[in-house]
Amino acid sequence: STDSEFQAEVEEAKSKTDLFSKMKIWTINFTEKHGFVGVFLLAAWPNAAFDMCGMCCGYLMMPFWTFFLATALGKGVVKVNLQAALFVNLFGSGFFHVLATGVESIDHTLSGVAGKQLGLKDLVVKGRTKLVQQFELQSRVLPEKLFVGQEGDLDIHDVRHLYRKYSSGDEIAERVLQAWDKNTNGEIDAMELREAASRTDGMVSLGALDPGAGQSPLKTCWELFVVGLVLFFVMSIVNQFAQMRQQEADEKRLEDMAQEADGKKEGKKKQ
Repeated sequence: STDSEFQAEVEEAKSKTDLFSKMKIWTINFTEKHGFVGVFLLAAWPNAAFDMCGMCCGYLMMPFWTFFLATALGKGVVKVNLQAALFVNLFGSGFFHVLATGVESIDHTLSGVAGKQLGLKDLVVKGRTKLVQQFELQSRVLPEKLFVGQEGDLDIHDVRHLYRKYSSGDEIAERVLQAWDKNTNGEIDAMELREAASRTDGMVSLGALDPGAGQSPLKTCWELFVVGLVLFFVMSIVNQFAQMRQQEADEKRLEDMAQEADGKKEGKKKQ
């Protein structure tokens, strides 16, 4: 049963000394002691042991709406906004300036030891610039907005202008023109660009227009690795479900055998 599984997991966590097991026990005790407020506080931050909180609430027969409202307020109101504020500041120019200054100080120290310039600050700046560009390339706009400031349809010079501030912008422009110039007249018109728009919101992004420069072997290996993880996860679910069904069948069979044995004993007593 679910209660026995929960108790078994609690006992297993108590027998271990690793940090995650201790976090499980603390989560259970905190939830049991504080109820609604405990669930709310546990849901308001990235908590890897929150599943144990849900199991504990079920074990303690906490009302559904109490658990649901506490979780919704914690995750949907507090956690989301805290994460948004964190990443806005993390990728903001102010925080990055502080980070770049720290990296520059470390670079000077290491350069003095190594006897040559390592250029760590330049690497950090280039990495951030590339990341920001990737985000900008995914910004979605209406197809007509790409024609603002252009005269007529988009030729190769216009497309290059759209991608001018991105690395390999000229190469991207060549690929985009080749992919979306359906009538091969050397220009992309509004009708051709609408074909690239999403069917859900009717918008496009500069990143989505680029068909790509081919796939690197490293990216292919990574995608195969991710697919392998997903397949392993699916197989583990199927295997666990099969084991549960087999356990239920075995328990039913043992119960039937016990009843049959009891029946034989009763028959012998009557004889």
